[in-house]
Amino acid sequence: MTTKLEKAKNLEKIAQAVGFATWQIQELEGASAQLYVLLVEAKKGMGHEAGQELVYSAQSKTFGATVNKLIRSKCLTSEVEEQFKKLLAERNWLVHNSRASSRNAVHDNQICEDLLDRIRSIANEALTLLKICSSIAISFASDNGITNKNIEELTNQQLKKYSNNQN
Repeated sequence: MTTKLEKAKNLEKIAQAVGFATWQIQELEGASAQLYVLLVEAKKGMGHEAGQELVYSAQSKTFGATVNKLIRSKCLTSEVEEQFKKLLAERNWLVHNSRASSRNAVHDNQICEDLLDRIRSIANEALTLLKICSSIAISFASDNGITNKNIEELTNQQLKKYSNNQN
């Protein structure tokens, strides 16, 4: 039998896991939109502002739309496409159905642990795909003549702008 305190702790653990998984997915949504722009829409020499407009537009779309565009563009390996498809399905379950399909998780410790495992798996897969997006972007940049030094300089410029805006 699960006590009220155990139920409260289960709910706390679930809420924390859902929150963290959601953050990871949000990061991936932004990164995958940027990756799509980089690989498909951006043109050499188009400039930062025009590129940012494309990124803002891409980021205004749903994660599902971005994933489908990446898949249709054939710029990912079939393995990465499958990872995105699987995560999209899990993300949709998390956002739209997890509460309804897991109501007993608060009341039953084993069901709670099973749910937490699934949610943690979603967060971990989002992180894995974030790393893959980063790796693809770095390879793309290198293949197009952008050196690590160029990337570091641009990163430092952006960090300086961000830092100045925070003060």
